[in-house]
Amino acid sequence: MKKKIAFLIPQFYWGGMPHVASELIGLLKPYYEITLILVNNKLPIRVDTHAVQVVHLKGKKIGKFFDLKRVLTSNRFSVVISFGIIDNLLNIILTPKRVRRIITEHSTKSFDNEIEKSKIKKFIYQAGIKHIYPKADSIVAVSDGIKADLVENFSLKNIQVIYNPLAKNEKQPSLKLEDKMLIDRITKGNGKIVLNVGRITTPKGQMNLVHGFKFLKHENIHLILIGEGPDSRNIKKYINQNGMQDYVHVIGSRNNVLTWMEQCDLYVSLSWFEGFPGALVEAVKSKLPVISADIFSGPREILSQGKDTNYNDKAHYPVQLPNGVLTQRFDFRNDETDFNQIEADFSKQIKFFIDYKTDSNYRPNLGFISNRNIVNQYIKLIEGKEEK
Repeated sequence: MKKKIAFLIPQFYWGGMPHVASELIGLLKPYYEITLILVNNKLPIRVDTHAVQVVHLKGKKIGKFFDLKRVLTSNRFSVVISFGIIDNLLNIILTPKRVRRIITEHSTKSFDNEIEKSKIKKFIYQAGIKHIYPKADSIVAVSDGIKADLVENFSLKNIQVIYNPLAKNEKQPSLKLEDKMLIDRITKGNGKIVLNVGRITTPKGQMNLVHGFKFLKHENIHLILIGEGPDSRNIKKYINQNGMQDYVHVIGSRNNVLTWMEQCDLYVSLSWFEGFPGALVEAVKSKLPVISADIFSGPREILSQGKDTNYNDKAHYPVQLPNGVLTQRFDFRNDETDFNQIEADFSKQIKFFIDYKTDSNYRPNLGFISNRNIVNQYIKLIEGKEEK
């Protein structure tokens, strides 16, 4: 009989964590009986659950708290794996002590806390990471950068680094007619297509990319933003107010990102901070050239093929790495950070690449990410055999 394990996550609707959890479920399903517990009972499911049992928590706020306690107690799971700070804290607090509690961290929390507007939440998160996270049986960081952040800023120990698994090579849907028409219009005019994919929020940096494209107005270079989120309306408003509709396009969510990547000339990211950005990994996997700011954390590890994990090492930018180009690091927490200059410099790198894309030696490789190794690492954690 297979061991029963649970995945505890806020939702399976959008963002990187649901896709990571989905891939892990698919990889671990042959070995374990898996239940997916979703805290948010309002958002629909848009990510593959691999036909495992799904439990939507009932009630509102406090009611969900008691329902989660009931689910965790009555199902006699051997292990609960959680995703995200709230669910990690709930896992540690509510899961019976006889059950192994594995928490996974997907973002640099010191940066996350910096943009949290609620002082109460900020205090809870800070205290929770410092004093409750150590009570977990295992802590997983999905990059060396996240591990360094947890060690240096929260004094945590015994952290395992396990990269997010690579998605399977499955055929994706064809382009929508409206998307095909857009691409045809750009390419027939000899235009170039620059792509960014992700939830559209302030720290994901899409607005900064759009600001930078005002320097490329007459270069026949088009920016495509795939995603949705709270900043979408403001970005569209800015595009309209500044007459950028002809070359900056916000097209919403798509379920065929890899199909889109096949049509593009360049992938770009100007995020303020990350964990282990999945869209950037997909771009490298698609052999799409990449330019990314050297933020904390993720791009440095991914673009160096896992060889450069020390974020304290200084670099002379731009840096040409095996899987792409790193541009200047910036810290949004510093009042002296000049975003106008950052945006202008980044746009110059985009134009330089478009003008001089002649490097035939570009051979991107993700061999440092092994799904087999990832499965084995999680099995060791689940069975309580991880290295200390």
